[in-house]
Amino acid sequence: MGLLSHKIPPPFVMLSVAALMWAGHWWRGDSVSHGLLLYIGIALCALAFALAFSALNNFRRARTTPSPIAIHLAEKLVISGPYRFSRNPMYLGLVFLLIGITAILGEAWLLIGPAILALFIQRFQILPEERVMLEKLGADYQAYCQRVRRWI
Repeated sequence: MGLLSHKIPPPFVMLSVAALMWAGHWWRGDSVSHGLLLYIGIALCALAFALAFSALNNFRRARTTPSPIAIHLAEKLVISGPYRFSRNPMYLGLVFLLIGITAILGEAWLLIGPAILALFIQRFQILPEERVMLEKLGADYQAYCQRVRRWI
């Protein structure tokens, strides 16, 4: 595992990237988008929250930890709800949120923010999580990984 593996909560990383995106937008002096792009951004943000909260609710129902920092405490494999389509719907929700913010701000260059978040989460959160889950849950987790994609 790397130095940053499981050290910084992904929501904190997302908020940091969002703040940098907003600062870049503000620095350029641009206004918020309007029309269709604004509505697409709002819809993506709503989808992001729905996806993340649905995934979190599945963890709570399974009575296992959703903590990305304490992955070693995970006891069960959650495969219901959005986990039928993505192994990481909470992280996917964070990326969708930044894409929605990009649309709301109306600047294509800000798509670098969601890309940076996805790369960070992939390297420092998902890959280390997968190693721990494979170690803890073995063949069940391996079969799940073969059925369901990492992102979408």
